[in-house]
Parts: sequence; C-alpha cells; structure tokens
Amino acid sequence: MSILEIIKSRRTIYQFIPKLIPLDSLNLCLEAAIWAPNHKMTEPWRFWVIGKETQSELAVIYAENRALKRAEKGSDNYDDIYQKALSKFLAIPQVILVGQLLAKDKVTIQEDYAACSCAIQNFQLAAWEIEIGVQWSTGPIIEDKRTYEILKMESIDLKLIGALYMGYPNCVGKSTRQPIEKVTSYLA
Repeated sequence: MSILEIIKSRRTIYQFIPKLIPLDSLNLCLEAAIWAPNHKMTEPWRFWVIGKETQSELAVIYAENRALKRAEKGSDNYDDIYQKALSKFLAIPQVILVGQLLAKDKVTIQEDYAACSCAIQNFQLAAWEIEIGVQWSTGPIIEDKRTYEILKMESIDLKLIGALYMGYPNCVGKSTRQPIEKVTSYLA
C-alpha cells in the first residue's frame, strides 16, 4: 500500500483476536515512532512495553476507574462493571504506555507534545501496515498515580500521554472524512 492508502485505511481498533504480537513487530512500530519530527531534536518520547504481570496490575487500576465512573463502590453494579472492565483489559494482546519528558518551558512542552503525538501516529501507521490495530487511549489509567508507581517514575519530569492497546483486529469499521474543500482555505 502507498502511504496515503495506509493513512486512509487505518482505523482505531477496539476488539482484538487473542494472538500475541511478535517482538520484532513491536520493535518495528517503535522504530517508526522514534523517527517522528521533533523540534530541536528533543526526542521527548518514552515507551513502556507492558508484560502480562504488569498488565495484570494495570488492569486493576483500569477496572477501578471504569467502575467508579459509573457506580458506587461496593454496589452490585460496581462489581459487575469492575469484572467486565478487568476482563476487557486483560484480553488486550499488548499494551504500550507512552510518556513525554517534560521540558522546563511551556513552548517546548507544547512542541514536545506535538512530537509525541506524531510518534504515536507513526507507530499506528507502521502497525497498520503489518495488519496490527491500535487504540490510542488517554483514559484515567494514564493519570492515576498508581500507574506511575508501577512504572517506578515521577510525574514531575515525565507525563504519560497515552496507552496504546494493540493486537490483530477482530473487526475493522468504516470511516469517512469531509472533502478537503470543506476544511481548507486557499489564500492568495
């Protein structure tokens, strides 16, 4: 596929078949990620490839956050939501967390966030080319201080900006975009 075909066909994937992703495929996606443009070559991105033991720890955080958002702790509804969320998170074939090194000034922080976003897009496009789907989540798991504790890091110097849930797609949805004429102005 051409790069434009990959860009146009890529979808966020929410359902995966239970199949492990080979390490060389993960590394290919990470290699694509680190070639993202970044102002002043700051290379602000950091990645954590999560193994099954750590995924089990993160699953508790994920499930608690999901359940607390919808029900009161200790209720039957809470327990039901918690169990479903726990199972859902544990079923994700691969989780990768993405962080951004925090610069000292606001302008660089903004530039670095843009660079990290580009890195994630590169990652997703490389994954899609080898038939791996990705969901970029910015949910509460990346804000929870327990996640930082599991990763043994301080949120002073580094901020988590995404959880990449990835695997071989179970189903791929369709999408459309507005024509460029609706979103573009050509000025003389």
